[in-house]
Formats: sequence, C-alpha cells, structure tokens
Amino acid sequence: MVNVVIGIVIKEDKILLIKRERGDFPGLWAIPGGKVEECEHLNEAIEREMFEEIGIKMQFKELLGFSTEIMHDKEKTSMLYICLLEMNPADKITNPEFEYKFFSKDEIINSNNIVKSDKLFIKTFYIDKSTTYLPLDCYKDDNGRYYWKQFD
Repeated sequence: MVNVVIGIVIKEDKILLIKRERGDFPGLWAIPGGKVEECEHLNEAIEREMFEEIGIKMQFKELLGFSTEIMHDKEKTSMLYICLLEMNPADKITNPEFEYKFFSKDEIINSNNIVKSDKLFIKTFYIDKSTTYLPLDCYKDDNGRYYWKQFD
C-alpha cells in the first residue's frame, strides 16, 4: 500500500490546483500532493510536498478525510489522506514546480479538465463534508481512459 497526502489549499475562498505533467493524468488539473516518506507524519509530509510543488511554506490545518483507492489496472492500493491548508492572502507563488491556478467551487464542479477522483475528494470532503472516508475503485477502459466507482 502506498500512503499519499494531498492538500486542498484555500486562498480567498478559491482552491489551488496544479496541472499534471506526468503520470496517469497529464494535462489535467489536480490537487497537489505526494507520497509520505518513511518515518514522516502526515502533517510533515503535506507541508513538505506543498513546499516542493508550490514553493511556499504552509501549515497543515486539519485532516478532512481519507480514501482507499484501488487502481485495478496496476493492482495497487493507495491510502490518500486529504489535508486542508490555508494560504496567506499575502503569499505569492514564485517558484512553482507545476503550472497552477485557483478555482472557485463552481468552476471545479463544472470543469471536465480536473481529475475526476480529485473533484470527488473536493466535493465530498471540503464542500459537502458528507463523510470522512471514501473507498474508490479505479478502472481503465479499452480506450485508456480512467473511470472511478465508489466501492459498496
């Protein structure tokens, strides 16, 4: 199992997303984050990942929830910890690793250019606050496109 932290970063009521350049979803917008290193707490991991990807020191605010995501095409399970961080309005992103943009909640809900599981995480854990655990199964269709199903 791979432990991953992702950070919902809020600034002036908008959510920060980065454009994926590599991996499974290149060209799509996604929640920034990465793998938890050995002997690292979740709060340390998300703060480190945000600094590496965005170039700003941010403080972990709270754990919003977690998801187990099974990638069936890779036979891999990830434990994703969805963290909330708040960005100071005065902070400027000056040296990002990725292209970034701040999205309103409506833009996220209505966009087709955001990783679908990330949209679900934002809606479930941040907007609706409907649960703290979301099990997902991820599949790849014959055309190479990913799709998700909530595990029952």
